[in-house]
Amino acid sequence: MKVKTMMLGILQTNVYIVYDEESKDAVVIDPAGDEDRIIRFIEENNLRLMGIIVTHGHFDHIGVVDAIRDNYGVPVFTSRQEGELMADPNKNLSLNLMRTVVAVENDEVVGDKDILEFGELEFDCIVVPGHSPESVCYYNKDNDVLFCGDTLFAGSIGRTDFYDGPQNTLINSIKDRLMILPEETKVYPGHGFQTTIGYEKKTNIYMC
Repeated sequence: MKVKTMMLGILQTNVYIVYDEESKDAVVIDPAGDEDRIIRFIEENNLRLMGIIVTHGHFDHIGVVDAIRDNYGVPVFTSRQEGELMADPNKNLSLNLMRTVVAVENDEVVGDKDILEFGELEFDCIVVPGHSPESVCYYNKDNDVLFCGDTLFAGSIGRTDFYDGPQNTLINSIKDRLMILPEETKVYPGHGFQTTIGYEKKTNIYMC
């Protein structure tokens, strides 16, 4: 499995194109902006895009979902509550923070412990509320890789002041749901640098 990272959109969100080198099966995670760059990479590498995965519904993670979906005719996956955020410019913060309207519909609803299969790619869905009501982390156990959106960062955690959930909810959820993964698990966050579960266990002040 290969992971292409692109920092795109107004807030430099990490957009991930995950693909299998042999089958060319691929998914895009959190397409934030600059659809031309995403499409160019897919086309230049002869990838077969099979879906769009959204970790949570904030505007800076969904900016070009419609453009990618329209170009490839693939479904968009996220949890029920994050789908509601995506569709509401007040809830997804685009109106409040950017004074613009971003509104996107999802196609498929995922829940905790669901398994998503895209050809040779497989992801376990891990719901970790806190940064948003029903954020989903996607774990590929074959390669020990976790895509966690804005739930966990290198040395930090996601903001919890965007909705009514207390910070302890996020911290406890991360400890209970993510810190139990193998320490060698590579963590790909929504912003910033890649890290590992083991490193965050030892150094992240919120996990100590």
